[in-house]
Amino acid sequence: MCFLDGSPVDDDKHGRNNIQGRQWETDMMHAPCNNCPACCIAALCPCCCTVYLRYETLQKDMTKYQCCQGYICRQCTEPVCGPCEKDMGWPLLCCEAWCCEGCAISATRIYLQEERQIVTDPCDNRIIRFNNFIQILSCICNILATCIEELQPIAQILDIIADIVYMITSACMQAQVHLELDRHKTKDDYTDGVNGAGAGLTAGAQNAGSLQVVPGKTGPSGTFQQPQHQQQQGYPPQQGYPPQQQGYPPQQQGYPPQQQGYPPQQGYPPQQQGYPPQQAGGY
Repeated sequence: MCFLDGSPVDDDKHGRNNIQGRQWETDMMHAPCNNCPACCIAALCPCCCTVYLRYETLQKDMTKYQCCQGYICRQCTEPVCGPCEKDMGWPLLCCEAWCCEGCAISATRIYLQEERQIVTDPCDNRIIRFNNFIQILSCICNILATCIEELQPIAQILDIIADIVYMITSACMQAQVHLELDRHKTKDDYTDGVNGAGAGLTAGAQNAGSLQVVPGKTGPSGTFQQPQHQQQQGYPPQQGYPPQQQGYPPQQQGYPPQQQGYPPQQGYPPQQQGYPPQQAGGY
């Protein structure tokens, strides 16, 4: 699959392909403009923002906490973290945000998306795939650079590019989640009537993928898990643009307007009664 493909992953093991939901308050591409303060803070303090957003997403109830909310490699985390997740939620959440930052951000976004039945547009998928592609490319180049000395400068350049791309992607993702939580405190705080939850944007817009993880598979720490989500429903909604006008320019009743005789036809020159005038008695 092309790393710039916007379609969701077909293999959906969580059964979310049939969700008919709503859109985020903002997509990731426009998150820096629509929620600039949160985006800047998330870029500078990603771990702190990760902990805070997970706490808010769980409605401040840490008894709901699971390591990566059970979406990422649950077979490995359940035996280790499972017994103490409810009693030691805060320490585990801090360790998760520090050691597995990308996975922690993805898990928060997935949980919020599933709870509120939110779909995303394909541009979000492209951004995530591009980030993952750069991370993997940087990893491969570093491995090759250990054997080929000439590749070391290229590997260092790719490391810098990969770090910048990851920082921007994670900041946009957290700004997107923050804006959703800021405008809708709970899943019932919506007005569009989609199963008691959902944001107030166009309901029939593009359905693509939330960040989804194939159980038992994880990526590098700087990668985000690939979406596995809804079918597309057409994007953007067709609403007709521009509206059709009834004739342009408007038809006028005769142009130029017909006037009642112009100039008036009265005979020219006026007929005189005989010319020259006949005199009495003849000539």
